[in-house]
Formats: sequence, structure tokens, C-alpha cells
Amino acid sequence: MPNRRRYLLSFAIILASPLSVASAQQGYEFEVYDTHLTTPGTTEFELNANFVASGRKQIENGLFPTHHMLRSSFEIGRGLTNWLEASAYVLGVHQSGIGSSYVGNRIRVTASAPSAWNLPVEFGLTQEIGYARPGFAENRWTYELSPMIGKTWGPLAVAFNPVFERSLAGETSHPVEFEPKARVGYGIGAEGSISLEYYSTLGPTSGFDPRSEQKHQLFVAFEKEWAEDWEMAVSVGRGLTSSSDHGVVATRFEYRIGH
Repeated sequence: MPNRRRYLLSFAIILASPLSVASAQQGYEFEVYDTHLTTPGTTEFELNANFVASGRKQIENGLFPTHHMLRSSFEIGRGLTNWLEASAYVLGVHQSGIGSSYVGNRIRVTASAPSAWNLPVEFGLTQEIGYARPGFAENRWTYELSPMIGKTWGPLAVAFNPVFERSLAGETSHPVEFEPKARVGYGIGAEGSISLEYYSTLGPTSGFDPRSEQKHQLFVAFEKEWAEDWEMAVSVGRGLTSSSDHGVVATRFEYRIGH
């Protein structure tokens, strides 16, 4: 019972912490977070890269076109305890005829409820700090908080991240944006899985944007741990609304060192 109280207190501190002034940098990482954290003492290197085969071709709301943009994020994560990890990112883009550009940075802290609690679902919280240069995100500074909810039945696993984001920049008040994402995966073979993933940006929680202005994307993804310390994922996504990138091919490579 004392351990549970300590974990609850730590969760409350993380939830209330002003750590996250992250920027709305949708599209640089397509990943639904689950509660399987990096092992304590292990460092994980992760490279996410995706190519927008069919995207926005004009500047809209001060944001650069995404058509034929190669977007990437490089992350270094560290397992701190069996229920806490921290990560840092650097983001970049490349477009033919324009060249490569630095986009921004993020810092993420993630906590997961210990399995000893015997909760009916897997549960955790993740929040981020970040920065984005003008033209690459709607806001330079925001706060992002996302519960991580999951459940596994044999080879079938589901995960849901109801992401809440709020800009902290400027003098005016900013609404809380709702950007849920989810995954349904099925394990195949040794350390592999195929999944259907959903990513969206719905607008303020006080009143969602019209559907034509919302972003909805579906991805089919394949993941495989092809060596003890290596893991890779490939996915193909399709936008479902006019505001979404219509065709995206994404990859993720992970490498772990340590315990």
C-alpha cells in the first residue's frame, strides 16, 4: 500500500507539472503510445521518417505546403524506473528544390501504472515540452497531455491516446484542442504485428471544427523486432478529409543499448 501511495503521488506531480510547453507538430511521428516503457537503465534511439506522397500544395494559415515533404524525428529515450521514462527529440524536414530545415525539439516524460496494481486496463500518462519554428506548426509553444489506455487479449492488442493540447504562446486565451489517436494490432509470428492506426485533429473541446477542417488519417502498419536490440515499423496512411495529407508512407527504426 505505501508503494501505491508513492506511485499515485508521483502521477499527480507529473499530471500537475508545468513541464509541457510543446508545439503542435503533427505529422513528424506516427505512433500510438502504449504503456510498455523502456527498461530502466536502457537507452533507446528511434528514427521516425515519413514521406507525404500527396499533401497540401499551398501555404495555409501560415503553414508550409506538405506535398512531397520528407519529415523526420530523431529521439533518444531513457528508462528511469520500471514506471517512468524520459525522451528528447529533434525534428527536421526536406523538400526537393527547397532543401533541409530544422523544425524544432521536444521533451517527453511518460509514466505507466505498475502491473502490480492489477488495473482492468493498462494505463499511463505522457506529456511533452517542445519548440517549433514558424511555418511548421500552428503554435510555437503548447502543452500536450495524453493518457495511454490499452488492453491485450492474446495476440490482439488495442491502445487509445485521447490527446489534449493547448497553446501557451501569446497574450490571448487559447482553447484546448482534442487530437485522439488509436491502434488495433494483431501479433503475427515471432515479435511481429500488423495493425490499423487512426490519427486525428478534431479542434477545440468546446466545439469541434467543421469536418472539412478536421484531420483524419488511417494507417496500415507492420512492426517487427528483427534482432534482440532492433525493431522496425512500416506503415501506409490515407487521409479521409480535405484538410488531411492524402497519402503518407512512414517508417520507424529503434535501437536499444544497455541492460
